[in-house]
Amino acid sequence: MNEEELNQQNQNQDDNQPTGTINTPTPSETQNLDVLLQDPKLQAEFDKKLDKAIAKALRTKEEEHQKQTAALKASITEEKEKMRENILEEIEQKKKEAEEMAKMSVEERYKKQIDNQELKIAEYEKELSLIRRRDKIAATVKDKGYDPRLLSLLRAEDVSSDEEIEDYVDNRNKIFLEATNARVQTLLKDHPDVLLGDQKKKKTEPEFSFNFTSKKPNK
Repeated sequence: MNEEELNQQNQNQDDNQPTGTINTPTPSETQNLDVLLQDPKLQAEFDKKLDKAIAKALRTKEEEHQKQTAALKASITEEKEKMRENILEEIEQKKKEAEEMAKMSVEERYKKQIDNQELKIAEYEKELSLIRRRDKIAATVKDKGYDPRLLSLLRAEDVSSDEEIEDYVDNRNKIFLEATNARVQTLLKDHPDVLLGDQKKKKTEPEFSFNFTSKKPNK
C-alpha cells in the first residue's frame, strides 16, 4: 500500500468516526511520537492530557508546600506560647520574691542572700566532687589494667566517697568479666566452627576454655 492509498484509507476511517472522536492507531500503524503528533487530533489530546498532568503535579506540590508551611507556623506559634508562659512565670516569681523581700527586715534579707549563696556553693562542690571521682575511677581502671570498656558501666554518682572507689571498680570489673565469659561460652556453644574451626580440627586439637581474669598490676 502506497502513501496515497494509506492517506485515503485514513480519510475514509475519519469520515466514519463520530464527530470529536480520535482514531487510535493499530499496532501495524504505530509510529514514533513525533509522527503521531502530526495528527492535529492526537496533538490536541496529547496537549490536553499533558496540561492535566502538569496541573495535577503543581496542585500536589502546592498542597505539600501549604502543609509544610502550616506545620512550621504551628510549631513557631507553640514555641512562642511556651516562651510567653516561661517569661510570665519568671516575672511572677520575681514579683513574689520582691514582695517577700519587702516584708523582711535587713537582717532577714541578708540571711536569705547568704542561704542562697550557700546553696549555689553546695551545688558547685557536688559537681566538682563528681568530676574528681570520675577522674579517679578512670585512673583506677587504668592502673589495674582493666578493660577500658568497663568505664561505660561505671558512674561517679554510685560512689558516695573516694574511699569506696577501688572496691566499686573491682566489683564492677568482676561482674563485667563474668558477663563476658558467659557471652563467649554461649558463642562457643552455638558457633563452635567460628571459634574452634571445623569438626576435624575439633577432634584432633585440644578444646579451648575461655576464662577471662582480672589483670593485676605489677608490684
